[in-house]
Amino acid sequence: MRLLFSTGLLGLAWFAAINLAASALTWLAARSVLEPGRTARSGVLLMLRLLPACAATLFVAALFLPAHLRFEPAESDETFGAILLILTALGVWSVARSIRRVLEVAADARRARRWRLVPVDTAAGHAYEVGGFPGVSLAGVLRTRILIGSSARASLTADELDLAIAHECAHRLSLDNLKRCAMFCAPDFFGSTDVAKRVESRWRAQAEQEADVRAVAGDERRAMSLASALLKVARLGTRTGSQPSSPVWSAFSEPPLLEVRIRQLVSGCAGRPEERRLPRHLGMTLAAGTAAFIWFADPSYDLHLLTEALVATLP
Repeated sequence: MRLLFSTGLLGLAWFAAINLAASALTWLAARSVLEPGRTARSGVLLMLRLLPACAATLFVAALFLPAHLRFEPAESDETFGAILLILTALGVWSVARSIRRVLEVAADARRARRWRLVPVDTAAGHAYEVGGFPGVSLAGVLRTRILIGSSARASLTADELDLAIAHECAHRLSLDNLKRCAMFCAPDFFGSTDVAKRVESRWRAQAEQEADVRAVAGDERRAMSLASALLKVARLGTRTGSQPSSPVWSAFSEPPLLEVRIRQLVSGCAGRPEERRLPRHLGMTLAAGTAAFIWFADPSYDLHLLTEALVATLP
């Protein structure tokens, strides 16, 4: 029992320490990416946003926990200094905030399941009409559904409705709601900074533009219909003042992004979708390289010695 307690405390301390270091490095890298005139794909922005949480989780789960449980005596009696206790408290705070946000997302999903949904079949895909719902949204994280407010459906033409649903289908294909959820619930310190909020804002803008490109598929007529649908839904939102009830759902016509998206659609800049596999392949390469390092180098004993030295020397 004592071993499990000390392992938990040290694991949270290591989680906070790696998280802080990775957050600082990511903060510096993100500032460079966000400089005026520079563009970054949504996959790169997502990797930046999730890097601190992923690095800390991987370090603790793949390195620290196996090493400590393997080499630490079951009846070891260790005392922890103020620095380790502060790091542990920071680790508890980040994990507790993440759990609270996961519960918030789950509560949104439970509320949505109680809504009265009317199936709507269009040429672009399957959706549900919801009375009193604001605009159009892709709802859910794993089991997503396209929701259309009754007022939005009544105001859109058949072509505009098809394009609105095609846009949300593009979000579904890209797993954008899952990515929103990951950023919203990530247990890190980077997420509390203004730079992280700018990364998330830039990611949302890129994700919306990429969904527009997929929806119109290089067709000028479809681009004009989508622009018209965006304007109509935006006007409805202005009158009602309502937004989707969950921070991890897509919002079809976010006001800050509306002007740029419509300009691109009506000017013909929304071309055909491109396959952008570099961010995904880069992430897979990094993960494979990390796994290979852990397997062949086996730094577990050295990490255990480092942990023991820090416990003994830190005040």
